[in-house]
Amino acid sequence: MSSSEFTGNSFDSISDGRKTQPSAQAAPNAPAPGPLPKARILAVEDDPFMREGLIRLINRQPDLLCCGHADSIAATPQAITSQSPDLVLMDLRLKDGESLELISTLKTRFPRTAVLVFSQGDELVYAERALQAGARGYVMKQEAVEEILAAIRAVLLGRIHVSRDMAGRLLHKLFPASSPH
Repeated sequence: MSSSEFTGNSFDSISDGRKTQPSAQAAPNAPAPGPLPKARILAVEDDPFMREGLIRLINRQPDLLCCGHADSIAATPQAITSQSPDLVLMDLRLKDGESLELISTLKTRFPRTAVLVFSQGDELVYAERALQAGARGYVMKQEAVEEILAAIRAVLLGRIHVSRDMAGRLLHKLFPASSPH
């Protein structure tokens, strides 16, 4: 994992990596400019107030669409099967348990669907465990809206997202400084 895979403030639009839809007036075999498909996000959150806020935030973005939601570990695989999201934005603690094992299961069952953990659980305690389970990022619920959206877009672009502090800690763990002689 190189340092370039970590992002803390990426505001890249995901639309630059998506194909355009042909328009009805396009000539045969000639791609015409058209609206770009929106990235499909499944919100997995058991707090109804937080879930509704996430859905509204996502649906206000020109490049994102909340395609559905789930409120438990048990309901998530079926929601992914029926909605085919590009990304699952998932709380770490749900009403039926901690979702670390679910993340691992989802990585195996739905390898093309990215998982971004959205949690109030301490990043220093849980982010590394979530990444090891198969999540592509970890963002704290108390972050600014812009940071949450940046995390979503970074993961959709295939990047790993954690805070700058966590990225530094993970890189230090991978490449410890040599001790002075």
